[in-house]
Amino acid sequence: MIAAIVTGCSRGLGLALSQQLLQQGCWVVGIARNPPAQLTGELEDGHFSFISANLALGCDTENLMQRALGVFEHQHFDRLYLINNAGVVTPMTQAGNYLADQVHSAMAINLTTPILLTNAFLATARNCSTDLRILNISSGAAVNTYPGWGIYGASKAAIDHFSRHVALEQAEVDQPARIAALYPGVLDTDMQSSIRASDPVAFPQKARFDALKRDGGLSSPEDTAQRILRYLHSDDYGTETVVDIRTLSISSETP
Repeated sequence: MIAAIVTGCSRGLGLALSQQLLQQGCWVVGIARNPPAQLTGELEDGHFSFISANLALGCDTENLMQRALGVFEHQHFDRLYLINNAGVVTPMTQAGNYLADQVHSAMAINLTTPILLTNAFLATARNCSTDLRILNISSGAAVNTYPGWGIYGASKAAIDHFSRHVALEQAEVDQPARIAALYPGVLDTDMQSSIRASDPVAFPQKARFDALKRDGGLSSPEDTAQRILRYLHSDDYGTETVVDIRTLSISSETP
């Protein structure tokens, strides 16, 4: 039996991941500001639990993790996942024009909170499972530069490198947790809507993303979630620490 903690579960990729995990018979604790209306039925059957939290406000991550793991109290799972999915692309503007509160918020959601949740997960989740897997949703913006995305790209590059450090550390312990930072590709989500609504002066690449939507170049969250979960479930998970799901070859899969 598998259980998962998913941040940003109310829409986009996080919602698709949560839905598919539940369809596969997994237990899911979803974390977001607002509960996903699409999962109301799952709240009633007991396999889905929701915790409201604003990850931009420097939330108490240790308490948040204790609440999440408390849902699984007195149960032991074959595997337990932490999926740090929540993320924001704002502020979409160039250096010299940042608003301090937007920078602090973006760094909290994209970087600080995933780091602290990972820390709390590694410290306490062994009570629920000996097979721990951490998935940090990253972005190709971690390695590619786009004027206007300095904060987003920097936060994703940092989560990649943090994941490398954790992987190295876990390799030295008994029953190491597996961790990966994963690039999901360009998805048809609310984040893309925000990008298309941005100021082309502040974000000169806007036309490229307009064209991706117009020409059908965006992947669906559902298809991407299916491929991500195949990898997360697989025996290969974590053998590479930073991966792009679009080019990843999955040689083995555990149901």
